[in-house]
Amino acid sequence: MGLRINTNLASIITLRSLNEADNQQQKSLERLSTGLKINHAGDDPSGLVISEQLRAQISGLGQAVENSQFASNLAGTAEAALGEISDLLAAMRQSAVFSLNSGATSREQVAAEQDSVDSAIAAIERIANTTRFATTQLLNGESAFHVTSQDAGLLDVAPISLAFDPASDPTTYTINVTTPGKQASMLASGTTSDMVVSGGPVVLRITGSVGSEDIVLASGTDLAAFSQSINMMRGNTGVYASGSYLYSDSFGSTARITIEQMGGSGTFNGAGGAITKIGDSARASGADAVASINGAEFAADGNVLNITTPAFAGRVELAPNSVASGSSLQFTVERSGLLFQLNSQQTSGDQHIIGLPNMSPAFLGMQATAIGGQTVGGFLDSLKAGGDNDMFTNPGNALKIIDAALGDVSNVRAYLGSFVSDTVGPNIDSLNVAIENLTASDSQIRDLDFASETAEFARSQVLFQAGISVLSQANIIPQAVLKLLQ
Repeated sequence: MGLRINTNLASIITLRSLNEADNQQQKSLERLSTGLKINHAGDDPSGLVISEQLRAQISGLGQAVENSQFASNLAGTAEAALGEISDLLAAMRQSAVFSLNSGATSREQVAAEQDSVDSAIAAIERIANTTRFATTQLLNGESAFHVTSQDAGLLDVAPISLAFDPASDPTTYTINVTTPGKQASMLASGTTSDMVVSGGPVVLRITGSVGSEDIVLASGTDLAAFSQSINMMRGNTGVYASGSYLYSDSFGSTARITIEQMGGSGTFNGAGGAITKIGDSARASGADAVASINGAEFAADGNVLNITTPAFAGRVELAPNSVASGSSLQFTVERSGLLFQLNSQQTSGDQHIIGLPNMSPAFLGMQATAIGGQTVGGFLDSLKAGGDNDMFTNPGNALKIIDAALGDVSNVRAYLGSFVSDTVGPNIDSLNVAIENLTASDSQIRDLDFASETAEFARSQVLFQAGISVLSQANIIPQAVLKLLQ
């Protein structure tokens, strides 16, 4: 081996090892002081990328949980207000029923009930106009879906949840009507000159969706007299006569007409000839509409389409006797309603859009329709004193309007309840589990294992101290050359 003065190779080797031990000791000190395994991109480049992606996802999910909680609070605020409106409608219904009892009530008593109805309508108006969540108006129509156009065959379009076409605004929806809802109908007689009763009087029992009534027809009764007897009992049976036919007031599979010959010595020649003696009966029933929206089928009750699809949830009512089988009807909705971001991506699956209908008295109730020459329905504001359906003028129709309004309110409350319990609640639980699992994954990548790092720190300390001792010995080696010069 050679002895050198200018180059101390042993010292250089030892110094390199000492620097490595020093660097490792500094890294260990940094990790132990921060508690992180990755403090710089150079510590673990691929691990840093994955960790940052996880942290961004966790942050987004955390905000989604907060968004979901806001959605739940908003729905709770609206539902509480709707509960108050429902209570007011129940009190109004009591007033309408009281007013129908005209045989035992005075005009002063009905006037008092009308005052109560007017006060309730004013309270409903106030609740609709003042129910807010922060600055968002909930029940005055500002949070509703805005239907900009609808075909004439659509009597009412009431969406409560929609998925809009992201490529266009507004979005057009198409309802394909295979068959519209039908009334129960029964042939009364071929022509107005036909005698419907011959050979003596006949006792007939007419049964409809409202109830049953017995009528007595004399021998020789023609179609016109028979129709008049039917129409006089319309309010008690829900059956009316028009032309040569009997019809039910209601539409759908629950609509019924039954005629039974209960007694009498004659023969009833109506009902298409199905009744010829005592005990005979004739029956007819209606049918529910069969339709689809954008290819998806749904349930129907007569002409009322109760739609629950991913693209549309709500109610659509077909105009009675105005839609032909095989029709395609369209309506257009502009981008509106309340959008809730329930997850971390801007996709339709991560969002939910609902619309809260206008709950003002001018919008609560039902569209007025003419069925068999009789106008049925209207809106709640027509129950005010002096209106077409106040407690003096038409308490019977007022009762129908109140029932329809109660149905409107109950449907919205039910949807809000299901939105909170079936969508928002499980979503919050799911997001919290996802946050927990993602946080555990990020911790596995980024957080320091103190036990392992402490052992590594102790090792680097020993190597550092040993390196200093060895370096001091390596620096002494060139001094051995002096012995050769003595």
